[in-house]
Amino acid sequence: MPRPIDIIVVGLGNPEPEYAITRHNAGYIFIDYLANAMALAQGQGTQGAPSLPKFYRRLDLSADIHDTIFTSTSKNGSVENSYRVILMKPLTAMNESGLAVRKVLQHFAVNDTKKLVVVADDLNTLPGALMIQSGGDLAAMKGHKGLENIVSTIGKEFVRFRLGVGRPISEATPTSQWVLSPFGKENREMDLFGYLLHLTTQALYDYSIHKDLRRVRKKFVNTKKLPNKLTEMKGLVFPVDTHGY
Repeated sequence: MPRPIDIIVVGLGNPEPEYAITRHNAGYIFIDYLANAMALAQGQGTQGAPSLPKFYRRLDLSADIHDTIFTSTSKNGSVENSYRVILMKPLTAMNESGLAVRKVLQHFAVNDTKKLVVVADDLNTLPGALMIQSGGDLAAMKGHKGLENIVSTIGKEFVRFRLGVGRPISEATPTSQWVLSPFGKENREMDLFGYLLHLTTQALYDYSIHKDLRRVRKKFVNTKKLPNKLTEMKGLVFPVDTHGY
């Protein structure tokens, strides 16, 4: 009997290649980043070198799926925590993301939507900042067609990690054009997003261990204090093994 799922992490985005590094694909980018971070932490591969995380295209589930066991160890090498993790990128249109999410929940027999974390871009949060929410008021995600469709399909009782991309610098730039444009170097936007990817990974790991959103918000949600020193990001493509698709 397969091990039960501990957590499903869904990154929202558009599957077409031309949208790969756009702001609206923040969720997709995070999933690839997280898969690489997990592989690196595990030292997967020969001689300790991490192998590329494998994603399988499941057309029956309308999603690309990475199904893995993540094990954290103490300094002396003993196992501290072990989780079965599903990383998922829907292959549907953004406004039909809920269909893919429902299929995956049903396929893996996950009835507790508290095990579901959806990661998406957020216009209303500053670049580099993270917002975390579950249930409650839905006003903050109004206008995000992917999140709205998931709520209409499975309800609102799931965890949402919203990655700040901010609003257009120029009032003349339409919002739709802004979110469907690539992250840029101006105002260190790409570097701030790189910092946010790391921050979100830490927050997700903390949530996986403690299942305490209040604790996670207190530690990782701070829209007023961003680091002065940022690692320069050369790009936002994190390689994965697409297993031939």
